[in-house]
Amino acid sequence: MRAALTPLPLATLAALAASALLAGCGGGSGGDSAALGAPAPAAPAALTAANYVAVAQEALSSSSYLASAASLVTGAQVGDASTLVRFGQDQAGKLAGWLNAAPAQAVGVVQTQTEPCWGGGTLTIRASDLNGNGQVDPGDSATLTASNCAYRGETLNGQLSLTVDSLAGDPDTFPYKLAVTLGFGQLSAQSATVRTVGNGNLALSIDARAANDQSLALRTSSLSLSSTYASTRYDKTLSGYASTSTLSPAGSGYTASTTVNGTLSSSAFGAKSVVIETLAPFVSSGQAHPGSGRLLISGAAGSKVRVTATSASALLIELDADGNGTYETATPKGWSELL
Repeated sequence: MRAALTPLPLATLAALAASALLAGCGGGSGGDSAALGAPAPAAPAALTAANYVAVAQEALSSSSYLASAASLVTGAQVGDASTLVRFGQDQAGKLAGWLNAAPAQAVGVVQTQTEPCWGGGTLTIRASDLNGNGQVDPGDSATLTASNCAYRGETLNGQLSLTVDSLAGDPDTFPYKLAVTLGFGQLSAQSATVRTVGNGNLALSIDARAANDQSLALRTSSLSLSSTYASTRYDKTLSGYASTSTLSPAGSGYTASTTVNGTLSSSAFGAKSVVIETLAPFVSSGQAHPGSGRLLISGAAGSKVRVTATSASALLIELDADGNGTYETATPKGWSELL
């Protein structure tokens, strides 16, 4: 029997990009999970002295440049919404095991099985092996239905689909390349204090050259998430968003580097939008937070906010409210102040 596919490796790499795309998305729990095109962009938000720190924090929430994937959120601590993407990535790593474990069937037959979740609940898997060879090939897919499934201290309900887009090499060993599309259909994660619901599609591709030498890319035209904390709801939408995360060997460990670009709209600033652009990758070398990197946030009438990591413990948030190219206001912050 072919060994089960090792879960897509290195949680730090996964969490960097996962958080980058999902920790800041939203727009309500009724979105179209199969949306192919980005919605019309929301009106740009004016960046002012009254809101620029909160806008920067919200952008960091969506971009999550913390190598540990700790959640950066606006207002109330609404939890680590990247749980949903990490769950999807973990399940992608099990697809080969599901295909191989099922009894031999005719080509294209869908295999259905139900597994207990560690800690309680169940996960029902409907796996489709197009050519019936029991291995992961392009076009193979699975639809998962979580029923009170315990995962990383949270309870999951709803659906997740996974479709293999391309594969080069054997994902059980280095090197290999794998591209998978994740589809979230009212997939919710409930913690003791926060409920998060995700809808939309997310294209994930990984180029794994060695344990500490890997690249991960995530793309979405539109992805939504709604979080409820103490009866207060937070909605966000990511449009035309792309994130890359890279691990590079460094001594006995690695250096992690992340970029993110796209449009974010959020209820935190009146359901209006800002454009996020990475000016310099955010880099971490074994620290909890990035020690370097710069992010530019653009709003209405040329207003801009610039966020710079000055060390692994501090960053600088600057405002150019009138769009004249001069940052007239600046506020230093500790990374810990934004957690």
